[in-house]
Amino acid sequence: MPEGAVRGASRHRSPARSAMRHGAVAAGLTGSALALVGPAVIALPDQDPQDAATTLELSAQGASLADTASASSSSVGSAVTPVSEPSGGAASADLIKAAERDRAADAATARRAEADAAAQRQTQQAAAEEERTASVTGCGASGSYGGVADSVQEVGNAMECVFPGHDVLGVGSRGGQSDHPDGYALDFMTTSGDAIADCVIENKGDLGVEYVIWDQRINTGSGWESMEDRGGATANHEDHVHISFERGGSPDVSALRSCG
Repeated sequence: MPEGAVRGASRHRSPARSAMRHGAVAAGLTGSALALVGPAVIALPDQDPQDAATTLELSAQGASLADTASASSSSVGSAVTPVSEPSGGAASADLIKAAERDRAADAATARRAEADAAAQRQTQQAAAEEERTASVTGCGASGSYGGVADSVQEVGNAMECVFPGHDVLGVGSRGGQSDHPDGYALDFMTTSGDAIADCVIENKGDLGVEYVIWDQRINTGSGWESMEDRGGATANHEDHVHISFERGGSPDVSALRSCG
């Protein structure tokens, strides 16, 4: 081919080669764009290029939205701090302490009530004791019974309060051995002396009594024992209760409140 024809042909093919170069460049740019966007939808051979472009655009937008949602979720999750609930162990401990305080308060209240009740009972018992003691000492009896010992007089006066209406003899001469001359004996004149004799024996220790003779019997604290017949009602102690006392006694006449 002539040189001029060759140059002409070369000039004639330049536009085609230029178009191919432009296509390659465009194809390279498109590949780079697809690589940047991420997963892309490739148009099938029978798919319209315009549809493929639209699909590609929607896929890119979806990927962008998914990334945005993931970032938002991560941001919200990191911003929200879980609220911890109160510790169950601490609450239980507080309840147990409150219950223990209530029990301690109830126990203290019960102890105070019991102490108050005991004090009230003691006061009532003391008042009753004084009243009963007054009943055996406050009747006004004050006889000295001929000058007996003070302890014997105290018992004689108290017994007159419990067993009123009897003549009481004390110091006097007696034939034979007797506690009357020394002022340590009393005679309650009566023919119904069972109650008097029993009362004195029951409280023998408190009254400082040594023995009792009544109705021809003697009792030193070990029971009644019969005595010999002395020939008369007075000698046989059938008309009076004889009471002999210990020397130096300190009687508690309040014991007589159980008698009468």
